[in-house]
This record gives sequence, C-alpha cells and structure tokens, in this order.
Amino acid sequence: MGNIKVLSENVYRKIAAGEVIERPLSVVKELVENALDAGAAAVAVDLAAGGKEMVRVEDDGCGFAADDIEVAFRRHSTSKLAELEDLDRLRSLGFRGEALPSILEVADVDLETADNDEGRGWRCLFRDGRLERREHAARRRGSAVTVRRLFANFPVRRKFLKSDPGEMRPVSAYLETAALSRPAVAFTLRHNGRTVFHYPAAADLGARIYQVFGKEFLDSLRPLDFAAGALRASGWVSAPPAGVSGRSRQFFTVNGRPVREKTLQAAFNNAFQPFLEKSLSPAGVVDLTLPPAQVDVNIHPMKLEIRFQDSQRAYQFMQQAVHAAIGAPARPLAPGSAAQAARGSAAAGPGSDVAAVMPDRESAGAGRLFAPEQAAAEDDFRVLGQYLDSYIVIERKGELLVIDQHNARERVLFEKLQAGFGAGAPPSAQALFPLLLDLTPAEEAELDDERLEAFRRAGFDIRRLSGGTVEIKAFPPFLSEGRIRESVRAALRESAGERDHAARSERLLASLACHDAVKVNQRLHPEEMRALVRDLFACANPHVCPHRRPIVVTLTLDDIERLLKRR
Repeated sequence: MGNIKVLSENVYRKIAAGEVIERPLSVVKELVENALDAGAAAVAVDLAAGGKEMVRVEDDGCGFAADDIEVAFRRHSTSKLAELEDLDRLRSLGFRGEALPSILEVADVDLETADNDEGRGWRCLFRDGRLERREHAARRRGSAVTVRRLFANFPVRRKFLKSDPGEMRPVSAYLETAALSRPAVAFTLRHNGRTVFHYPAAADLGARIYQVFGKEFLDSLRPLDFAAGALRASGWVSAPPAGVSGRSRQFFTVNGRPVREKTLQAAFNNAFQPFLEKSLSPAGVVDLTLPPAQVDVNIHPMKLEIRFQDSQRAYQFMQQAVHAAIGAPARPLAPGSAAQAARGSAAAGPGSDVAAVMPDRESAGAGRLFAPEQAAAEDDFRVLGQYLDSYIVIERKGELLVIDQHNARERVLFEKLQAGFGAGAPPSAQALFPLLLDLTPAEEAELDDERLEAFRRAGFDIRRLSGGTVEIKAFPPFLSEGRIRESVRAALRESAGERDHAARSERLLASLACHDAVKVNQRLHPEEMRALVRDLFACANPHVCPHRRPIVVTLTLDDIERLLKRR
C-alpha cells in the first residue's frame, strides 16, 4: 500500500485556515479591513484575554444584505473582484474571500448586521463551521462580528499563543498603523473592558499623528508632499538632525494599504543617512499613491507584502520625495560623499543642520590620533587618541587597544544600573523640572506595575498622570537628563514581549544604558577618554557590551609584526 494519502476535508480546511489566521492579530486585521472596505467612519475593537477568548469588531459601514450573509462565509466569496484582471484595478484592502470562512474554521462567530437605516437587521450564530441560528434583530446600519474561543478546536495552534499582554500588544500596534493610514476614521481599542485608546476622526494626518504619538513627536517632523508623473508621496518625515532610536516609527502605506516593503524602507533610510547621527534612524508616516496596475498586492497570505512593477523607479522616487521634504539635494549622495556634503554645509555657516550631525571625519582624525602623551600616574594605560571620533586608541602593557567608545560607555552604565537595581537603594537625582512624557497606547500598556517597580529599582521615580502622560520626577544621577525621556521610551519598547522576569529587567537596563551612552561620531576630550577607559577597566566584564557586542580589539607586538611580515 502506498504512503501518500489525501487529507480529510476537516484537516486540510483547518490547515488552510491556519495560513490566514495565525493569532488574534490576524482576526482583528481581517475584520478591520472588511470594516474599512465597507466604508466605516468608526471602528471599535474589543478583546478579552488578549483576543484568545474574544475578539469583537464593530463598525458603522454599509452592513450585510440579508442574501449576502451566508455567501460571505463561504470560501472564495468576495465583493471586491470578479475577474483576474480586476487585480490591476484593485483599491480595496481585502479581496481574497478567505477571511470570514478561515475564522469560521477555527472559532465560533456571532454576527449582528444591518444594511439600512430603519433599525432592521439580523443576528446570526455560526458554530462548528456552519450557520446554526439566524434571527431578526434591531440594529443600526453596520456590522459587529464577535469571534470566541479562538483555536479551541485546533489545540496544536492554540498552545503556541502568547500571554494576554503578548497577544494584545501587536493588536494595539496594528490598530495604530491602521489609524495612521485612515485619519478620517475613528478607532477605539478596549481590552478586558478597559479602554486602551480612542482616536476620534482627525482632520488630517498631522492631527492623527498628534493623537497617536503626541506633540513632541509631531514637532520633530515636517510635511512631505511630492509628485512625479503618476506617483505621489505624502505624509510627515523627520526634520534633520532629529531622529529616533530604531525603526519602529516608520510607517508606509501604498494606495492606503499598510505594508512592509523593503524597497521603500531602504530608500527612506538611505535618503536620510547623510543627515542623521549613525545611532539614529528617521521617522515618518508616508503614503505612496500610484496606479494599481503598477503594484502586485497578491503575494502574501496576510496581504502585508507587495511587489512593485518597477522597484528601481519606486526607490528613486522615495528618495527624491524625502530630499524635497528636508531640503536636501534632489539626488542621493554617492558613497563616500557624506563628508564632502558636511564640509560644504559647514562653510555655509554654523547653523547648518548637516554640519551639526555629520562631522568632517577626515579632518577629525587627521593629526589627532597621536596627540601629546595623555596618561595619569594612577593609570596603567596611555591614551594615544581618538580615531574617527568613534574609537579610543590606547597603549596598555605593551599592547595596542582599540576601544568602541559607545559599547564601552554602555557597559559602564549597565553595570552601574545593575548595582543599584540589586542593592534595593539605587542612587537617584531629582529632575530640575519634572519631565513629562506622552506615551503611545502600546507603550502605556507596557508600563504596568511590574515595569514601574523595575524602573524604581533602577533609580527612577515615574508617576502616571491623566491619559497616557507620565511624569519622570527622578532618575539615576549618572544618566543624562536630556536623554531620559527617549531612554525610558526605548526601554519600554525594546523590553516588550519578554516573558521571563529576570530577562525582562536585564533588557530594560541594557536599553537604558544603550540610549544614554556616548555615541559614535562624537568627539571626546582627552580627560573624557581617560575617564571612560578607567571606568571600563573597573567593570566586572569589560569585554562585551550588554548586547553581547565586543568592546575592545587588542593588537600585540606579535600581531603587528606578523601582519607587517616582520616575522
């Protein structure tokens, strides 16, 4: 007897559904897209247990016609297209006809809907993949889809779901993205009966960015509006030299569809590269509009990825749009020309943004490496100088050491934070003026009681105010007050999703150290270099930073003579 067998319908239907519905986020995304395609002006999402027990998405869109209800829950049924050629004209978010039937395969579904303004609607209960009950119900125009007990009949998938916060966080992040893509639509998220956020309909994208991220973030951006031929880019982008740590605040939509697209990401980041510190990334909310026939949206089961017909043109256009927004040259700089651009801007005057963030690396290194002897009687090393304003070169015990100044400072700060954290009475300094920080809903969700206690043990005094605002009244005295708010924000973001308590605290401390540490491309005075090297060698582990990157490269006389073929 052969080994190959045809799967039963029950098995292959659930496997197919699992490709579309991976977790509560998948349910929310599919239902919200349907609501937006239905013309909703308001979308409300309710979760229970992170969405594992219940997801409810309610909208005020067009609703289901009575004859469409059962058809909508059949596979490959859609109102978005009829022929394959319709993909070339597609402007809706959904189109595959897989969302509702896939959800039905792995959960119980209740539907309330009405397609009229007379208050006449339907309530439908779907169980075990079929319509169990259908009855008249009083309801205003729109739909409410409630999904219960996700993967209860698919235990092999359910056991891989994360904790309640672990499943809720990506839903919150997705809805932020959806809200940025549709400013005119009101969005609400509630979890276990508590309102996480409510964004009323906004007049424009700037107002929506203010709602989601606050005034401080919006003030660091400038508007973008650029067109060439059939392509147009609009939105808001960083105003150099302002930037953020990491790339979590880069949002791209194509024809209104939130996407992850490597061409746009690369063009966006490369366009900013000459104008930001190496440790910073640009932020932006950008929508690219182009004819639907020039983009393929049908390459990913969850419709997150797309493919451009002409990727090179899309890349060049994005760079041109960014350069136009920030007042940079229309053409991207060639490799190696950043220093030349910085020198030209420096000649224009001391107020130049480019001159401030892009030092002349050639002149910075020339003549400074081997400065007059820089040693103190109590030290067992001699600082030779600083290479490219990024690496400290020292001589110690007959060896030549090259020290990454950022990684070194990160290690020093991390061990100081660790010491205070473990002692239970960490050093703390009062802020000269209270530091107010507007958290996003996702960041606010991360700042639970456990995280507040971790900050307290590190030397912080953080208190919740109204809305998503917190007040930082005190912080460790060896951290820079000017970087405290961004460091706290980064610590919340970068330690998210870690379940283990100890690992979560360690990642929080490592993030605080990283974002406060001296940067590359930062010139240090001789005494600053000596102090940093002294502090590094006093560390318990001076070899790697908290993120496991090496700090010191050592060259012995044997190494140098071997490389120079002297031996």
